[in-house]
Amino acid sequence: MASIQEIRTILARHGGLARTLARLSDDDCLFDNGLDSFGAVQLMMDLEEHFEVEFPEHLLSREAFSTVSNIQSLVSSQVLRKAA
Repeated sequence: MASIQEIRTILARHGGLARTLARLSDDDCLFDNGLDSFGAVQLMMDLEEHFEVEFPEHLLSREAFSTVSNIQSLVSSQVLRKAA
């Protein structure tokens, strides 16, 4: 299972988010707070590597990566899917 702290640690590696992440709730929009499309792609690759999962194309959307909570749900679902 993916913890919020693991997700936040990975997010902190991505440019503009590092400065604001500590002040954001798990439901604040990351795109409104410094995450751009290039950063989202880098984030996706970091998450895939860290959690040893691969996100199916149909799950790759702005909404899926818009909040810490959404990312945790996405990652956790893929971790569980892989374990099944």
